[in-house]
Amino acid sequence: MDNKIDYNEIINRMGYFMNKANLSARAVSLKLDYSEQFMKRILNKSVELKVSTLLEFFNIVDITPQDFFYLGKEYNKDDKNMLDMFNSLSADSKRTIVDLMKKLK
Repeated sequence: MDNKIDYNEIINRMGYFMNKANLSARAVSLKLDYSEQFMKRILNKSVELKVSTLLEFFNIVDITPQDFFYLGKEYNKDDKNMLDMFNSLSADSKRTIVDLMKKLK
């Protein structure tokens, strides 16, 4: 699995989370206190995305930076929840789960 993320992937993820939040580029632009076309220009890559804008975007679509940069082909909250639960297990329990998953493959 390729875990690299590039600028195009960031823009794609922004579109994904806007759709998931049922927000248009215009609506996000206005929530960011920019002109109606601002997000459209970012999505078309005619304006460079600033980190501060990305951080504000996370709040608007109600996600964390971890949610945004989750390394899956497509963000999946169930996968993230399972990873969170897995990480809270003891080392022995983790080995048991991994062994079980290998058997189920």
